[in-house]
Amino acid sequence: MLKSLLGQLFRLKRETAREAGPMEEQLRAALGHQQSGRLAEAETIYRALLGAGPPHADVMHLLASNLMLQRRHHEAVALLERVTSLQPQSAEVCYNLGGALNALGKYECATQCFEKALDLRPDFAEALSSLGNTLTAAGRLDEAELSYRRALGLRPDFAEAVYNLGNLLHLEGRLAEAIDCYRRASTLRPSFVVAHSNYVYALNFDPGYEPQRVFEEHLQWARRHAEPLRRFIPHHANEAVPGRRLRIGYVSPNFRNHAVAYFFEPVLACHDARQFQIFCYSDVLQADEYTARLRQFSSEWRECAHLTDEELAEQILRDRIDILVDLTGHTKKNRLPVFARKPAPIQVTWNGYANTTGMSVMDYRITDALADPPGMTEHLHTEQLIRMPDIYMVFRPPDDSPAVNDLPAAQSGRLIFGSFNALSKLTPQVVQAWSRILSAVPGARLLLATLPAGRTRERVCGMFAAHGVESSRLELHGRLPLREFLALHHQADIALDPFPFGGTTTTCHSLWMGLPVVTLAGKSHVSRVGVSMLTNIGLTGMIARSVDDYVNIATRLAGDLGSLRALRGGLRDRMLSSPLTDAGRFTRHLEERFRQIWTSWCGPKTSTEKGPAT
Repeated sequence: MLKSLLGQLFRLKRETAREAGPMEEQLRAALGHQQSGRLAEAETIYRALLGAGPPHADVMHLLASNLMLQRRHHEAVALLERVTSLQPQSAEVCYNLGGALNALGKYECATQCFEKALDLRPDFAEALSSLGNTLTAAGRLDEAELSYRRALGLRPDFAEAVYNLGNLLHLEGRLAEAIDCYRRASTLRPSFVVAHSNYVYALNFDPGYEPQRVFEEHLQWARRHAEPLRRFIPHHANEAVPGRRLRIGYVSPNFRNHAVAYFFEPVLACHDARQFQIFCYSDVLQADEYTARLRQFSSEWRECAHLTDEELAEQILRDRIDILVDLTGHTKKNRLPVFARKPAPIQVTWNGYANTTGMSVMDYRITDALADPPGMTEHLHTEQLIRMPDIYMVFRPPDDSPAVNDLPAAQSGRLIFGSFNALSKLTPQVVQAWSRILSAVPGARLLLATLPAGRTRERVCGMFAAHGVESSRLELHGRLPLREFLALHHQADIALDPFPFGGTTTTCHSLWMGLPVVTLAGKSHVSRVGVSMLTNIGLTGMIARSVDDYVNIATRLAGDLGSLRALRGGLRDRMLSSPLTDAGRFTRHLEERFRQIWTSWCGPKTSTEKGPAT
């Protein structure tokens, strides 16, 4: 968002170097600080300059850019609105105001700013790319794609626009195109760590990539972006006393209304404060009620959205964290470069990502024996696997969930299958299997959630039409607020889990709303989460071992409405009496594992040695 402005700043730095006035000297120093990431020092100079005389639009603009880099977007908007009144014909000011508004979720206003910037400068490729981001966030995907492609028409080597287009294509389920974009963006800019993370993440969705190949690509990510940071690993002077109170740090951008919070909150609430001091490093820009709830359960809360990776690593080191836990993996807004600096002696990845990080400095990954059966997936991890006794996470059902309704098919006589997963998981292989199920169950329909309107729906209908399924047998719905999303389950009888990347939160939601979930067991964690969940609630009959088995289980279920009706009415009780929702039991097991790996660290070891897997 700020690349164009930063280019302008560096030009200004060169220009001010040729001048000798006091203000120019101060600006040159501030720009040097900003270019080097010393944002607080630069901010101090800008504010001093603004306080020494009348409003100076350029300095205000520079201060606003500094605040945006610190993710203090509310303050940046206030400044940029003042600058706009002083420089109404500046495309740069309009562009940056649009960026700050977009970060705050004010998409309509941001769109207007980007459009004005383009009116002032039609060849402004950065504005076109950022406009695409805002249109994507607002759900206007067809327009967003056009904006990205216009930007690339102006600058074919614009890595940021290639990456943004990849995000859009992934959102729309156009997986092969998305992977190609991420790969190209990473090639255009080898240091583009986020694009490379999105590339390895996207590979999890593609059945054409075997688990071993996906693992190797994660290793390549680590070689390029993580291993060079090993030189910053500090000496860890943590007190090596096995039984003392431990300082546990959790790092996430998702301490908010997000799937990760649904699984993290129950654990945070159950931690034993006598034995564990909990630090939460919150990378959240816009806090919500989930943020407030999580904060009250934390011993120490650190706002870190404004911190660079280096600054966050330094904060963690100052906090003397014993075990640092990553809750993000290679998903959006991850802080893996912080973990690459290893600011804590023990580092663990858990919950937020269904695969390895690929990093040699990530010591452990928390899982279970169903999602990662012994002997099946160890070779696909750089981390040692810690297998929990029952299941690798625990689910907190939403407080305001609608009640489970009666089986819809019992009233209508027509069976409705449903999938509530992201469109990115709707692979051609999944469409083919679901089409077989619809063909085997006369009159049955398929409900699909989270589908944006426009060409995306036309494409999905075309995928099913290629297998003989008419669009009249599809019920397509867009994204909905959580309670409405849960209520949508009232219209379906059976949930179908996609593959190879199965559901996690969506599976829990479907089960909670009374829908049995049919899943296909694969050979890596991404395709075995459903195995773990269904086994833990006693529904192993829903687990298929092949696509044919998957189709047969779904069609057999559809033919027994009596059993479906009874199952629907009892699923919540099954969940509530199972390890899947037993937060106290899970947290005690997790704390035991933390204590074990800490005790191992305290014993004889080398600098690279990890404790035994459990």
